[in-house]
Parts: sequence; structure tokens; C-alpha cells
Amino acid sequence: MGFKRIETKRKSTYAAEQIVEAIRRGRYKVGDKLPPEREIAEQMGVSRPSVREAISALQIAGILESRPGDGTYVVRVPQSLEEQYPALVLLEQSESLAEAFEARRALEESVVRLACEKATPEDLKRIERELRDMARAAQAQNFDAFMEANQRFHRAIAEATHNSLLLRALEPLLEVMRQRLPRELRGKYYREDARKFERTYEIHRRIFEALAARDAARAARAVRRHFDVLERDLNE
Repeated sequence: MGFKRIETKRKSTYAAEQIVEAIRRGRYKVGDKLPPEREIAEQMGVSRPSVREAISALQIAGILESRPGDGTYVVRVPQSLEEQYPALVLLEQSESLAEAFEARRALEESVVRLACEKATPEDLKRIERELRDMARAAQAQNFDAFMEANQRFHRAIAEATHNSLLLRALEPLLEVMRQRLPRELRGKYYREDARKFERTYEIHRRIFEALAARDAARAARAVRRHFDVLERDLNE
């Protein structure tokens, strides 16, 4: 008799499995609206971000549909485990967006403070160039170009510290944003309100201005503001 493999699933995966099971058992039918995320999280004993990730993955799989300002609806009943498998794989292969933001908040305040001391004129020119690319993408409402310029902006600040350890610590956190689930979540965020392009750009512009002025305290506040907004939007 062989041993059974020990499973270490993420809470968002368990949440997705419970939602699918409730749909398959007929508790929620096509066209039905799911309870609010907060209520689902309380019933399951998990965090709202875990429920949000589960719902987002099930949207990508075509099982749920989110309607801005209304709620989340069932649009398809999976008839087999194979139909829900892509969503579960997506969750298991994606890092937690909430945890990535938390880690970046802790790291990037220190990064920008050091960059205020160490950045060369060439470093500042490169950071400003990425900021201009963000501005162009925001004006065109080009999500992919905006996200790429956004990542280059943060990476350029890390490179301006001239500290390879800090850069290596930040790179995997930036890479999380390239994964499919985080990209889908953020893409939905910008598609729902195009004004968020401009708001995000303005936050980054303030970070650059403080950095160019070598004002470490103001730069750290601007980074803190950046992640405050991200966290609030993620919770909403």
C-alpha cells in the first residue's frame, strides 16, 4: 500500500473549491449572485484577499462574472473536476498579491531613501524616462505598456541604490505582478475606471520629484502613499 501525497494548498485554492462545490450542488445556480466577499470570508474563516483571488481565478475560468457596482454572479456550472482545474492551477501557481504588496511596502521605503543618497544624474534621467513612458501609456490607456513602464520605474529606483542585494530582493516581488492572476486583477481594476491610470501616474510623479530633490523623508512618504492606495483598492 502506497503513501498518499501530502497536499499544501493555499487558502485561496480551498476557497475556490468551496465556491465551485456550492455551485455544483445547486446552492447557487446560473444567474444567482454570490454573497459579498466579506461574508464569504467570514463563513470560511479566511481573509478577504484569499476570497478575492479565488473569485478572480473562477472568473478567468468562465465560472463567475463580476459586475462593477453590483456583485459577482454565476455564469456557468462546471460539470466535472476538469472544468475547475485551470482555476485551481492558476491559484496554486500565483503568489499572493496582498503578501507581495506587503513585502514591497516594507522594502521600497528603504530603497527610495537610499536612492536619494546614491542616485547619480544618469540614474535620475533613466527613472524620469520610465516616468515619461508611464505618462504616455496612461494617456493612451494602454494597460500592458503602463504596467511595463511601472515595473521599469521601480526597478530603476532600486538600481539607483547601487546595492545589488536590495535589487535582488525586489526583483521577485516585481515578477509577481507579471503572473497571470495579478495581471488579470489589475487589468480589471484599470478597465473599471480609466481615471486610475492618471492617479497612479501622479503618485509615481511625486515619488520621482522627491527623489530628484534628494528629500528622503518626502520620497518615503510618497512610497507609503502609493502602497496605501494599492492596499485600499485591493481591499475594495
